[in-house]
Amino acid sequence: MVKEIKVPELLVPANNLNILRYAVQYGADAVYIGGRKFNLRSLGENFTLAELKKGIYYAHARGVKVYFTLNSVIFDHELKELKEYLNELKRINFDAIIVSDFGAIESLKEVIPDAKLHISTQVNTLNHLGVRFWENLGASRVNLARETKFSDLKNIIRNTNIEIEVFVHGALCISYSGRCMLSKYMAGRDANRGECAHSCRWKYYLLEEERPNLFFPIEQDAKGTHIYNSRDLCLLAKLKLLADTGVDCFKIEGRMKTENYVSLTTWVYRRALEYIKQNKFTRQKISYLMRELSKTSHRNFTEGFMFLDDYRELEENDSVHYVNEYKFVGVSIGHSKRHNGPLIKVKNQFKQHEELDILQPYVDPIKFKITKIILRNRNKNNNNNGDKDKEISCANPNDNVIIPGLGNLNPYAIFRVKI
Repeated sequence: MVKEIKVPELLVPANNLNILRYAVQYGADAVYIGGRKFNLRSLGENFTLAELKKGIYYAHARGVKVYFTLNSVIFDHELKELKEYLNELKRINFDAIIVSDFGAIESLKEVIPDAKLHISTQVNTLNHLGVRFWENLGASRVNLARETKFSDLKNIIRNTNIEIEVFVHGALCISYSGRCMLSKYMAGRDANRGECAHSCRWKYYLLEEERPNLFFPIEQDAKGTHIYNSRDLCLLAKLKLLADTGVDCFKIEGRMKTENYVSLTTWVYRRALEYIKQNKFTRQKISYLMRELSKTSHRNFTEGFMFLDDYRELEENDSVHYVNEYKFVGVSIGHSKRHNGPLIKVKNQFKQHEELDILQPYVDPIKFKITKIILRNRNKNNNNNGDKDKEISCANPNDNVIIPGLGNLNPYAIFRVKI
């Protein structure tokens, strides 16, 4: 019998209650979420107080932890509003609260003194003395800056006593762990207040002052010039090395992402951790998981500051672009016994004769050639008997359709087609 190896916690993002459910179903050990105030994804949906309670109840009932993001910088005039908000939150049973602002920490100690504190990557912790500083302030975990070197990570873990968390997947910033002023300067939207306009991803041209309407491309590639455009972090291939250091938590970035992205990245990293536990994390398994990971939209991957010896990869942006190999086309919302197939809420168009690639929790993806699409009639007088359902050749966004013959799938199935 193979002895199982202890692996880090898998921490997954969720921007709303629906995506939290997908994160839980696909194998997250913990989910991090934000409210309507003081978090670094203020442009997203986020959770109302009622939804926070529902989300925690759902996660806790399935043995999954929930961490609450309160990681925005806080201005002095907002301290009164912050305390009022904390008073509304103090009866909600979060497993930890993620913070970066000293004032927020002081306010938490006053209003919710027993709250477990996790320190955000926003504070740029890069050494073991910094971790000890946060420990002395009462923190139980620190999320290290993405700029941390692997050798430094090992030394930090050896010389500290609290939990260490690292990002293993998701977007990178052009500035130290999100401390960027570009968006605020160019668009009036402060990245440190959760309003980032992602100005670093924009296309740029050269403008000569005497010719205000004449734009000159700064030649870089056929698609234009993205002088700040960063790659996406992906440490999948290095997970075993990271796990062996004793790191406590692997974190996935993406609180603005869809259920497709959250489900797939959670599925991949959960499967990787299971392989590590069973001592089966081979090159073949890594290649397989990397192929699956490419089924959601992403920029070209990098192993970032953690493992690169030469940072030129992070500076050379001429080949950086979005990789879109598959299109997310729908989610399961029910099952039709009459047609022996799933009822699908369509997200993007797909057609008869295309091949569905279907992701479900904890099992290998399956493929299914579409021979028939049935449009579900929404007429309330239809009595759900299917008499007025009709066959169509193309399913469009917001349609509810049935794929006959596909059988009974997991209620959290995700449907994709190859582009």
